[in-house]
Amino acid sequence: MLMDIETPRLSGPEFVETAESFGYTYTVCPLAGDQAPLFAGGVAIRSFSSGLSVCASDLTALRASEHDGFVERSFTIALLLEGTSSECRLGLDDRLSMGPGHALQMSAVDRTRLGGRVASGQRLRSLLVRARPEDLVDEHLADRVDAALRSTSALPFSLSVRSQALGHELLVPSLVGSAGHLLAESCALELLARSPLFAEPVRATATGPLNRRDLARMEVVRDALTAEPDREHHLSDLARLAGVSVTALKTKFVAVFGQPVFAFLRDVRLERARRGLEQEGWTIAQAAYHSGYRHPTSFTFAFRRQYGIAPSAVRRR
Repeated sequence: MLMDIETPRLSGPEFVETAESFGYTYTVCPLAGDQAPLFAGGVAIRSFSSGLSVCASDLTALRASEHDGFVERSFTIALLLEGTSSECRLGLDDRLSMGPGHALQMSAVDRTRLGGRVASGQRLRSLLVRARPEDLVDEHLADRVDAALRSTSALPFSLSVRSQALGHELLVPSLVGSAGHLLAESCALELLARSPLFAEPVRATATGPLNRRDLARMEVVRDALTAEPDREHHLSDLARLAGVSVTALKTKFVAVFGQPVFAFLRDVRLERARRGLEQEGWTIAQAAYHSGYRHPTSFTFAFRRQYGIAPSAVRRR
């Protein structure tokens, strides 16, 4: 169930009402008087004591629709976990696109235009994590967000395996009740902490500053790791694949994804093991093997450190 709330179908008016409850105000909306179902799936909105708000959705468009409106002054992390690549317009000129496994960091310094088109059949399994300085309890976090709201901008970035796991937890909670609420808030806070908002400026090194080509090359490495997590990967082979030196690979991969190559691979393998235990009936020995651990006890320790729960508990669910 989607964050404890499930809406099997949404008409135009229902979708408008849901969007406006999260701070998105439609301008002209041709959907407002149409009661026919617009989306199948679920949407949920939750606010936390920290001041963060989250909108989680798993929607499939039943027909094409245009959306145009305004967002108030706010800082938002938008994640597309699964589905079809999505495009939107921020302000008058910026056209933004986001594919599965990617995110956008959006700062709206003032009331800002935001619109887009949804195609019939389009799947959107996504999350919005919104922060407004006036809502945040922690003064340091409020100052950090306020500093990001000096100009209207959008920054695309790739999601780490850890961030994707956090998003999955928000969409499909493993706990309910008070414990589930606390876990959801911690996931939202960690997603914010892992966004570029808290990234240190990338320093120029012997390999040079980051550019779009660097990003594309590091994504080639990321895709190779996620496509074959069971394979024995070597830095020299990955560097050759990306067309960079080993030194450049180690530096630039951390700059793009926030962790070293093999830490990223470990997270990929643990996430694959979690799905195998949860969905495919793997034994703990099988999960350990596919995660690259020689001993199940070492795997169990790493799994508990990553997810806060023993792999045996995942198998029982």
